[in-house]
Amino acid sequence: MSSSPRWRTASFWLMAVLLVLLAACGGGQQAQQPAASPPESPPPPTEPPPPTNTPPPPDTPTPAPTPTPSERSVRIDALYYASDGREAFGGISPVVVRVRPAPQPGELRVGFFEEEVQGTGNMWRASGWMAVLLASMLEGVDPTEYEFSFSVGGRIDGPSAGTLMTVGVLAAMRGDQVREDASMTGTINPDGTVGPVGGIPHKIRGAAEAGKKLVLVPVGQRQDYDYNEQRMVDLVDLGRELGIEVREVSTVFEAYELLTGSQLVRPDPPTSSPQLTGRAYDRMEAKAREWLSRYERARNEFLTLDPAIQEVFRDFIVEADELASRAENNITQGLVGVAYQNAWEATLYAEVALLAGNMVQRYIINDLSAAVSYLQSSMSVQSEIEALIGLLQTEDMRTVSDVVTVFDAYSDLAIGEGLILLGDATVNDLVNNIDAYTEEDLLSALGEAAAYYTMASSFLQLARDTVDISLGYGSTSAPDPQKVLNMAEALRRAAEANDAYFESTIIAPYAESFGVSTDTMRSYFYQIEDLYLMATAARTGLDVLRDRVGTGPESAGLVFGHSQSTYTLTSMLIAKYYSLEAQLDDQGNISGYGREKALIEMLDFADRRARELIGQAGEDVPPMALYYYEVARSLRQGSPEDQLSALSYFWQAGLLAQVTTYFTQLDQ
Repeated sequence: MSSSPRWRTASFWLMAVLLVLLAACGGGQQAQQPAASPPESPPPPTEPPPPTNTPPPPDTPTPAPTPTPSERSVRIDALYYASDGREAFGGISPVVVRVRPAPQPGELRVGFFEEEVQGTGNMWRASGWMAVLLASMLEGVDPTEYEFSFSVGGRIDGPSAGTLMTVGVLAAMRGDQVREDASMTGTINPDGTVGPVGGIPHKIRGAAEAGKKLVLVPVGQRQDYDYNEQRMVDLVDLGRELGIEVREVSTVFEAYELLTGSQLVRPDPPTSSPQLTGRAYDRMEAKAREWLSRYERARNEFLTLDPAIQEVFRDFIVEADELASRAENNITQGLVGVAYQNAWEATLYAEVALLAGNMVQRYIINDLSAAVSYLQSSMSVQSEIEALIGLLQTEDMRTVSDVVTVFDAYSDLAIGEGLILLGDATVNDLVNNIDAYTEEDLLSALGEAAAYYTMASSFLQLARDTVDISLGYGSTSAPDPQKVLNMAEALRRAAEANDAYFESTIIAPYAESFGVSTDTMRSYFYQIEDLYLMATAARTGLDVLRDRVGTGPESAGLVFGHSQSTYTLTSMLIAKYYSLEAQLDDQGNISGYGREKALIEMLDFADRRARELIGQAGEDVPPMALYYYEVARSLRQGSPEDQLSALSYFWQAGLLAQVTTYFTQLDQ
């Protein structure tokens, strides 16, 4: 069961454990945490009024034959905005997208060329990799059959040209051209929807100076902030004043038609919401009840602790009880996917409370060595890893659905391994540097390690559940393992490019602003940003697991599973910190969004896109994609944190369904 949406309460558990442990023992802060909180983004302007309706997607797209590799190039003019310290301004940077047959098929090659020193950066390269990945899946081609390149004139960086770059790659593959008098701005999301960006008024003025007549902008952003005038402006009115038509778009399909005059094939969404059926429903309900039984066991053991210790962790158990009650109610209503999610979370709260309570009790009654010994006796997760690898390697994957299911299980396995490594590193530092720790710091570190190990164990069980629930569906035969590995490697590179973007544009600037090392700022983000913690765990876990699984086609499931988690996680980081301008409170929780209207539109179109992709996959769709979709629907009207989680679940459902369709069509 893919971990990419499952991080949403992980950082809360970790931070809560540390805070409770310290409060119980009179401790202070962890030694390496920066003294100050990270800087907040500039306060966003007031929410703009609703946009006009976006033109509907074409009803009768003209199918294009699957492209065959041939050399083609397409020019696109990317929009940018910058500041000279006095005022903001915009302009265009010409980009030539070139696609040609791979000189050596089987090796994916994506090149980035620039005319100016440091003319591009990590954000630009991340957009390029995402464009190559998404275009390949939309067209149903093996990306290793091509060599892709992006040649930039001038300077540009940032993810805001993501959709335009995807259009450029698609046009080059299909033999179309992009209108010379048109451009657009907007990030590209994993499901092909368009994400919001900044500085649009300045980009439109730059487009007008360059002679453009049409500029496409993300849906929900008819109004955007003008940094020179320090107010919101209506982009349609601004365009009219400048002689430019400004239109909102929600997907790459709309953008492609408006920019090229041609249409991409887009499936119709099902008339009703996708639902788990038959065996999958029964299996999911059974697994939800298994988690509830595990919650009950942990809760009952917790009640044997000293009453004073129970009081310290009472809030954990109250939360676990509430989640368990919701799960029971969900089962009654037939929402077994939501029940499974709530039962899993209830168990985690109860098990964290039990582990932390046992540690504190042993520390108070005996000493620190007793607490350490208890933690060490709980470290059985490494043997679970070995058993799970053996299970996944011996599974008989007969269908495409089976292959994607095992990918999903591997994603949880990789995160579990990464969490174990983080726990091991914490314990090893304790053992090797015990004299440098105060008693409070030592107890804090033990709590951190305990939380890592507890979460790792739960992710390993999620992987087993995925196989038990979702294996044995579909009718299309499993694809060639080498072609699976080719796409897995493309996904891995896109995920790594996203990760590099986040490191260079968020982590590094925060570290510089606070005068701390990058490693220290990473440690801080592990504690306040669960998306980042899980992405790091997945990336770290892959490096270790590949040594055990191998590097040939046999590693395709591991690489794909890890990469789908990291890809979705890092895409969420970009959406949170860049596209949506999340506003954080003192604890790092989301209190609102600077672009709330854009989030509402993103959720609407992510919902539609997930249904389209699930419908397109048909009977081959893995049951876990339906599970993710059900949970997304349950969360989208919730808190700001829930809404971001809903977006991630929609993306995960869509990604699994899209990958399924890609593999079913690859050899056709």
